[in-house]
Amino acid sequence: MAYNQQPPPRYVMLSEYGGGSGGESLNLRPPPHRRNLPRYYSHGRSKGGACCCGCLCWCCCFLLLFILAVVGTAAYFFFIMKPKIPSYSVSALSISSFEFRASDFTLHAKLTAHIRAENPNDMIGISYGSGSSVVVSYKNSTLCSGHLPSFYQGHRNTTVMQVVMEGRHTVDSGFQDALKENREAGQVPLDVYVRVPVSLRLNEVDLREITVNVHCALVVDSLSPNTKVNIKSAQYKVNVEF
Repeated sequence: MAYNQQPPPRYVMLSEYGGGSGGESLNLRPPPHRRNLPRYYSHGRSKGGACCCGCLCWCCCFLLLFILAVVGTAAYFFFIMKPKIPSYSVSALSISSFEFRASDFTLHAKLTAHIRAENPNDMIGISYGSGSSVVVSYKNSTLCSGHLPSFYQGHRNTTVMQVVMEGRHTVDSGFQDALKENREAGQVPLDVYVRVPVSLRLNEVDLREITVNVHCALVVDSLSPNTKVNIKSAQYKVNVEF
């Protein structure tokens, strides 16, 4: 039985450098080595990124709540408590000793000041702490000093404190002449400086301690011992250090 088959292909002999039919050279060298490029696969958002976003959201929420709490507390304090600045004044002044020694230009003075402190607040008490100071000076020369007592002042309360001040200080040569001139005119200027740490008390809770500074510019008619001293004028300045 005969089959129609094509004859097998003719073998071609290649030279060492390769040569094909028709004189064309064949390059049978393998291709140069190629680096396998890295393949990146998308796996969606990682768990680490989601965790960071969650932490950021929590931080923002906490910060917002903190700001709201601070604003709410401040609003409650200012609109419900209605804080008012206490007032201070020197209601009376007495001289126990006022002696000038010309030999060494020293002055010994002992004064008693009646300081009136008024708390006008309805819901806020004031605690006066230790470390206060009261200084009386004449033309920038210190005469005597003392301190306020430590006590608690309740709501809508007025307290008068007797503050005894004493001191011995060296003064300049023109001090006695200027003081004599003011005494003869019946216009002796004095400066009273009060510095006291206080704490506001809300419902038995003491808040942060602050420092109250009071400057009282007085004009009296005399500084003679054991005589009544009349306060002719007084000006007050109050500031608070937080």
